Amino acid sequence: MIVEEVVRHGIRRFCISPGSRSTPLTAAAARNPDTECSVFPDERAAAFFALGHARSAGKPAALICTSGTAVANYFPAVVEASLDNQPMLVLSADRPFELLDTGANQTIRQQGIFRGYTRWNIELPEPSEQIPAAALLSTIDHAVRQSLGTPPGPVHLNLPFREPSDPVDIPSDCAWTHSLDLWKKGHEPLNRFALGKKTADTTTFNHVHELLTKASSPLLVAGHLDRQADAEAVLTLAVELQIPLYADISSKLRMYSGNEMLQPLFQSERFTSRFSPDLVIHFGGKIVGKQLPAAIKHWAPKNFIVIKNHPSRYNPDHNVTLQIEASPEDFAAKLVSQIDRTSHCDLPLRTVSSAIEKELDDYCSPDKQLTEISTARIVSKTVPQSHGLFLANSMPIRDMDSYTALRNSNAVPQCGMNRGASGIDGNIATAAGFAQGLGAPVTLVIGDISFLHDLNSLTLLRTMKRPLHIVVINNNGGGIFSFLPIAEQKDIFETHFGTPQSYSIRSAAETFGLAYHNPSTNREFRECYLERCGSNTSGIIEITCTREENLVEHRNLNARLRELIDRHL
Repeated sequence: MIVEEVVRHGIRRFCISPGSRSTPLTAAAARNPDTECSVFPDERAAAFFALGHARSAGKPAALICTSGTAVANYFPAVVEASLDNQPMLVLSADRPFELLDTGANQTIRQQGIFRGYTRWNIELPEPSEQIPAAALLSTIDHAVRQSLGTPPGPVHLNLPFREPSDPVDIPSDCAWTHSLDLWKKGHEPLNRFALGKKTADTTTFNHVHELLTKASSPLLVAGHLDRQADAEAVLTLAVELQIPLYADISSKLRMYSGNEMLQPLFQSERFTSRFSPDLVIHFGGKIVGKQLPAAIKHWAPKNFIVIKNHPSRYNPDHNVTLQIEASPEDFAAKLVSQIDRTSHCDLPLRTVSSAIEKELDDYCSPDKQLTEISTARIVSKTVPQSHGLFLANSMPIRDMDSYTALRNSNAVPQCGMNRGASGIDGNIATAAGFAQGLGAPVTLVIGDISFLHDLNSLTLLRTMKRPLHIVVINNNGGGIFSFLPIAEQKDIFETHFGTPQSYSIRSAAETFGLAYHNPSTNREFRECYLERCGSNTSGIIEITCTREENLVEHRNLNARLRELIDRHL
C-alpha cells in the first residue's frame, strides 16, 4: 500500500539498495507494474542518483534501504537536497523498538537521523491491523506533499519491521481495508493536494516598483533558479527595461547570447569603480562567483532586494535590505508590464562583452594546447542543445561560470550542479540521475579528486538508457587550493592540500568497460568530444594538465581580460 500510494502521486522512480529488513518495501516496488526500479549496492550513490533525478524531472525519486548504517549513507545527498530545495523521499526499514540500544545487530537510532535537513520526518508504527489503513495512506500523502512543498526537500519515513518478512498479499475481502474500497477501485491517491504560486502583496510590489522606477543605475542578478519559466521572465525583465543582468551559471541564463558577459568584468577595478548600482534586485538563490558579492559590499547600495519562491534566508553578507517570498516569474513579469524605462548605464557593456567573447574564442584556437579553461569553453560551445550538462565542484563549475560561451537562446542545454552544500561527493551518481530524469545524454565535467571520490558510481553507466559523457580534468590533485593563500606554505601545501593522486583514469575506464580518450590540443578535444556526443554509449575524456600550469593560465588570461576591459571603459 505504501509503494502504491507513492506511485499514485506520479513518483515512479525507486532507487533500491539490497537488504533483508527492507524486503517488503523492495518486493512491493519491484512487483508494481508502474514503477521504474534501479538497484544500487551503494546507498550513497543511490541517494545522489535520486538527487540528480529530482533536479531534471522536478519530482522526487523514492529511496529504499535496510536498517543500520545503510540509511546513514544517504546523509550527504539529503543535506544537498535540503540546502538546494530538491524533493526526495526516503523510506528506511528499521528494527523494532525492543532492539534499540540493546546491542542488537545492525541497529542504530534511525528516527530523525537527518535532523534539521528534512522538510518532515516521521516513524510509522510496525505493521498491524490495529492501525487504520486510511491513516497509513494519508501519512504517505502528507509526506509527498511536504517533499514538494515550499520549499521542496527531503522527507524521511522510518518504517520498523519486527521481522524481515516475506511479502504478504492482502486478501480482497480483508476487513482492515474495507474503508478503502473506493481507493482500491481507482487510481488516485487517497488525499490529493494542489501547490500554488506565491504572489507578493500589493504594498511590497508597489515599493519595489517605485524603487526601480527611480533608480539611476539598477543591477539585476539571477542566482540559482530551478524553473525555466523563472529564468526567462528575469531575462525578459532585463531586456525589456534595458537593465544590466548578472546571470550566474546556475540561473539557466548564463549561456544566453542576449545577455552581456558580466563575470569577467569584475576582474577590472576600473569597472567596479565606474559601475556603482544604487539598486540591486537578486532573483533566486546562491551564486558561484565571489567577485560580485565583494563588489556589492564595496558599492553598499541603499537597496538590495532578494526575491525567491521559498522562505529560507539568503543573506550571506548580511547586507540585504528586503527579502521577498514570491514567484520570480510572477514578480518579474508584473514589473515588465508596469514599468517603462530605459537604461541609465553609460558603460558600453555589450561592446565589452563582444570583445571578451572574441578574446576567449582566440584563446581556444584549434592548434593551441588544451587547458582547463579551454575545456570548459569548448564544452559550453559544443554540447548539443538536446543534451544536458552537469558541472562538478569546484574548479569546473567556476571555469564554466567565468568563461562559458554564449549561445542562441533556443540552443542552450539544461545545466545541473550540486550547489546546495557544494560538496565534491556523489557527482557521477548525481549526473547519472540527472540524465535519467532528463531522458537525454548528459556531459559531466569533473575534477580528478571528485572523480575518485565517486569512482564506484561508474557501475551505473552500464545500465543507463542515456549515455553519460565524462570529461575529467586531471591536474593531479585539488586544483582550487592553488588559488588560495595556503599555496605559499610550501612545507605543508603539497602533502596536506594539493593531495596528488597517482591512480590511472585510463585503467578505471577499462575496468568499467568505458570508451577512453586523452586529447592534448583544442582541436583534438573538440573532435573526440563531438564523437562522444554522437555515441549511444558512455565514455571518459581525460584532460591531462598540472595545477601549476592551470594557475599560470588563469592569471595570464585574466590579466589580458583586465587590459581589454580597461581599454574599452
